[in-house]
Amino acid sequence: MDEFTAYHALGCAAYPLSRQYNVYREGCQEYRLRPPLVPVFLPLRSYVYVGSLPVVSFYPFWRLFRDPVSVRVQGALFFLVALHLVGRLLGVGFLRALLAGLVFPLFAGAFFVDTGPVGLSLVLLLGALLLIRAAGEARDAVRRNALAAAAGFLCFLGVWIKLVFVWCLPALLLAIAARAYGGRRPRTEAPPRPWLAVAAFLLAWGLPTAWLLASVTVEGTPYYEVLRQGRFSLEPEAAGAVAAGLAAYLSNGSSVVPRSMIWPPSGLDLLPALLGLGLLGLGLAGPRRRDVLFWLGAALLTFAVTILSGRALSAHHLVFALLFLVLALASALGPPGHGLIPAGASAVLVGLFWASLLWRAPGVLIDPRSNFAKDRLLAWVRESGLDRSTVELHASWGTYYIAHLFGDPAQAVLFSRKFARDPGYLAQARELARSQGRGILLITGEPERLEKEVVEGAWGPPLATHRFDNWWAWEYLK
Repeated sequence: MDEFTAYHALGCAAYPLSRQYNVYREGCQEYRLRPPLVPVFLPLRSYVYVGSLPVVSFYPFWRLFRDPVSVRVQGALFFLVALHLVGRLLGVGFLRALLAGLVFPLFAGAFFVDTGPVGLSLVLLLGALLLIRAAGEARDAVRRNALAAAAGFLCFLGVWIKLVFVWCLPALLLAIAARAYGGRRPRTEAPPRPWLAVAAFLLAWGLPTAWLLASVTVEGTPYYEVLRQGRFSLEPEAAGAVAAGLAAYLSNGSSVVPRSMIWPPSGLDLLPALLGLGLLGLGLAGPRRRDVLFWLGAALLTFAVTILSGRALSAHHLVFALLFLVLALASALGPPGHGLIPAGASAVLVGLFWASLLWRAPGVLIDPRSNFAKDRLLAWVRESGLDRSTVELHASWGTYYIAHLFGDPAQAVLFSRKFARDPGYLAQARELARSQGRGILLITGEPERLEKEVVEGAWGPPLATHRFDNWWAWEYLK
């Protein structure tokens, strides 16, 4: 369900009955913002701290597939685009970038099971780095500053997607000041003035970001108040606990999609970390050591900023620092025919570990909230036509965002855990269903929390019961 959070605003636009009647949890009006000087509330958010910009990139996939698999296809494309940008940025080519991107399986997993969202954010980050490099190589001051400003605007878009994008800002400023402005130019040429480009970058990033953060929520509070949820702390003990939790993902190679799947442990799980250390060590001794050191420094800097947030506990929080680490690995590998590291040997080790994941796949444990039963249930709802003949009530976490995005144009999808027990909520759902001439479909992955006496007192006994492993659906009020 978390993979579809960023596209909630799309469901609100596409399904008018859901938009009108889901006045409960994750309602369409809940996350609207009114920016300064704008008289109306706009659908700028899809979640508390997630912007609605990802709807733009997801919309073509949603239109083409009309199925949840669309998010997987988008993730695969973002992964390929990111690798292409890495290859261009470092001049190492796509295959070396692919090899570096597969050293730590978590990096690829973050694109294919994107619970961040991070896929589009990483593409924007790499685009900003390319613009920064182009600015550093520009001989004309106007062009240099314009490119830096464009990079800053891409970073604003990253912040709009999710506020944690600011974790990358120190590394980006380092790229502007220390790396990009060592571009190729004749020795007789006057040295550039990087502070002007830094100022252009900061203005293009800071002004729209300030405009966004100064927006007012429907509750009347400024959007920047959401930063409190980050639980930022400079206490060494707090930061150390977060650092240990995130570092564990790197030391365990089978942490591919840790929120959904747990692989059986193996001694090979240390191989990605050991291979990464080996590549970095050889890279620091090779001809591209300055590049390797720079990207490694950017990774450590981003990691140091990340661990200041007490909420940075999930694998997708590590991915921003991990991207810079992948850049360091790709720099260490170098372009074909250069460098000290045999790419073939590295590819064999990477392939060996990925083969071990496939070998262990039959023993994988899947989180019950993320299993295929949920997908089978929702597919059955769409195929049976119940999405247009009932009001869908989702009473547990796991299905709402998906159902909200896929189904009949006339569907009405509502979400609240109270639909499993609260008489007031049950009465409202009954009146809505009768006003629309529909029945009720109650869906939950937590049947033990369903208070049957209360539900049947409001709606009568269920007309049909459907079970998909640990997920249940009941039909009421035909």
